[in-house]
Amino acid sequence: MANLLRRPRVRSLLAATAVAGGLVLGLATPAQADYTSPIYPTLSACKAARPSYVSSWTSPQACYPMYNWNGTKVVGYAFLVKTRY
Repeated sequence: MANLLRRPRVRSLLAATAVAGGLVLGLATPAQADYTSPIYPTLSACKAARPSYVSSWTSPQACYPMYNWNGTKVVGYAFLVKTRY
């Protein structure tokens, strides 16, 4: 291994890889957990599912109705899961 590191191409490739890895890790944005839950058929089923989404990192919001494509009929209920800061 020591002889391999004496080659200029290998050293520069290793250095470039280390710099690229550092940039990727240093400039990455933190993960966000804001997402919508699956659609539940009833409001009571939605409220019953909310406790399973509680963690030290996320908290579920209130259930709200989900409408069909033109907004005339309720097709189910969902809730937003938010990141805690």
